[in-house]
Amino acid sequence: MSLDSTINGAGGLAFKANGKVGIAGNKPIDMKLSGNLPFGLAAGLLAQQGFTLTGSANVDLSIKGAATAPQVTGTISISGARFVDVRRNLAITDLAANVALDGKQANIQKLSGKLASGGTLDVTGTVGIAPGSGFPADLAIRLANATYVDGSLFTASVDGAMTLKGSLTATPVLGGKVTIRKAAITIPEKLPASLSEINIKHKNAPAKVKQMQADVRKDTVSGGSSKNGGIAFDLAVSAPSKLFVRGRGIDAELGGDLTIRGTAAEPAVSGGFEMQRGRLEILGKRLDFADGTISFGGNLVPTLDLDATSSAGATTITVNVAGPANNPAITFSSSPALPQDEILAQLIFNRSLSNLSALQIAQLASAVSELAGGGSNSLLSGLRNKLGVDDLDVSTDATGGATVTAGKYLNDRTYLELQSGAEAGGGKAIINLDVGRGVKLRG
Repeated sequence: MSLDSTINGAGGLAFKANGKVGIAGNKPIDMKLSGNLPFGLAAGLLAQQGFTLTGSANVDLSIKGAATAPQVTGTISISGARFVDVRRNLAITDLAANVALDGKQANIQKLSGKLASGGTLDVTGTVGIAPGSGFPADLAIRLANATYVDGSLFTASVDGAMTLKGSLTATPVLGGKVTIRKAAITIPEKLPASLSEINIKHKNAPAKVKQMQADVRKDTVSGGSSKNGGIAFDLAVSAPSKLFVRGRGIDAELGGDLTIRGTAAEPAVSGGFEMQRGRLEILGKRLDFADGTISFGGNLVPTLDLDATSSAGATTITVNVAGPANNPAITFSSSPALPQDEILAQLIFNRSLSNLSALQIAQLASAVSELAGGGSNSLLSGLRNKLGVDDLDVSTDATGGATVTAGKYLNDRTYLELQSGAEAGGGKAIINLDVGRGVKLRG
């Protein structure tokens, strides 16, 4: 059967196909395909994987042989395309490619692009295209000053010389070396102390909603990779210096080397980054970090363990920042041992908590809020009891300024609030008076 077709459509679609297709026996094919194919034709399939791809491919192909084992030869070229991985906050622009097919493998003569956040990506090598081969890959990947920003926690500029080898339908291995030129881990702030997270549960959820929730949880845990298949790692990562940890008064620089093996679903990381220099500032009080490390757990979220030390009289105080970088715990210890609120008082004011003024206790509450990223219930409770008030709260305004509010009932009908703003002279007193019969005065 002979075919001679021309297709034109939206998005620049202009495609020609002509040749012969057998309908008996092994169904031989002898076809030539050429034209411009917009990537929008595959938009639905890509969207299911969290990808978007804009632009088009110019194809000039010949297909011969049996329908069960066709031989594809010709060329595919791309220029000016754009690829976005929504789930990983990754965008590549000016995507260009030249690929030659010889029937057995695709020879990637050029595959390059620019990362939207900075830097370039280049790929060369081969991918097998023979039917039943599993698409074996042998690719060289180069990163030059490539900048990645995950959107919330991590920013890094890296150089890399890597390879991707193995069947793309099984578990190919990504190996080689990556050098981190400069990186920053930002410890995020939490909600203000006056707010709390709402635990929302969907009752009687339809089956499709439950499936979507399961998919989201799976992507969160494994980054979208399953235990079977995905990508395996054999990477050496080097960061001689300029690996910064910042946020909540912390400013530290670390460096070192680590090795990543395992798979994307279950990575195995050995090694870590060691403290080079750093400091922790609390209400103008500066503590130098004595030591610290950054390691990685199974989900590749950095895990911090930083220690800063100081002395207040005969008391040695240690501040420990430990846990995942997106939500570390900050604790205080001392020798001789003291309660945490007492340690803070000694650290910042060099005096006992019982000898602090109301303003100094409010300042401690503000410091606790900054360190804890929005409030520490245990420490705020202790400070509230020491101050003898009914409420002690730390909140932030739209510009990030902190306001400390202390409230106390003077009697059954009179409630007094004292607010200390971030700016000098920004404090105020508010009195709430219940005069009865549903009438309340505030001034």
